[in-house]
Amino acid sequence: MVDTFFEGAQAAGAETKTIYMKDLSVGFCRGCFSCWTVTPGRCIQKDDMDMVLAEMGQSDAVIWATPLYHYGMTAMLKAALERTLPLVDPHMVKEGDTYGHPVRNGDRLYPKTLLFSNCGFPEIHHFDGLISQFDCLFRGRDEGLAEVVLRPAGGLLSVPVPELQEQIRWYYDALKRAGEEFVSQGRISSEVCETLKKDFMPTDSFVSMVNSHWDRCLKGKKCP
Repeated sequence: MVDTFFEGAQAAGAETKTIYMKDLSVGFCRGCFSCWTVTPGRCIQKDDMDMVLAEMGQSDAVIWATPLYHYGMTAMLKAALERTLPLVDPHMVKEGDTYGHPVRNGDRLYPKTLLFSNCGFPEIHHFDGLISQFDCLFRGRDEGLAEVVLRPAGGLLSVPVPELQEQIRWYYDALKRAGEEFVSQGRISSEVCETLKKDFMPTDSFVSMVNSHWDRCLKGKKCP
């Protein structure tokens, strides 16, 4: 999803970079608050999160992308989000209609923020917990969460069947157009957003396909 979105963004003149958390060494936040009291603005841990924060600081927009794990983001992405704590000041201030921590030194907490996620279930409501957490993170911020792209039945994107991939070619085209629009217009049009929400196939057909796949796997047959 992100790769295809980036194709459109690049076509519109953007420079893009992908950081895979699985390839990095990022320790868990220790809750010690040293980034507020001992080394203000910097975590006392020295690992790859320094690079992640530096890249964020140089970016106009950031996509947080994750498959849905137990109705939320992956532990690897959660660890990175928690480690952004040095970017804010410890004092509590009113932001919009709620209290939060102000951005340190008047800088941006995050650049313009997008969330991409897919899941194996066919229904959109399975993302409710993930969306709720991101809404809390960006509540009260001027821009909030700029764009959200969710893909139920997302496992179909990786099925190596040419006929199936051709059937959902329209989705890849919409993702590419979304990237172009976001860079050129600062937002994804409502038309493209609605296209990205369309089902790949009827729910009953999808569930039957998935269950048949796992039945074959459980019988010891090759599972792509």
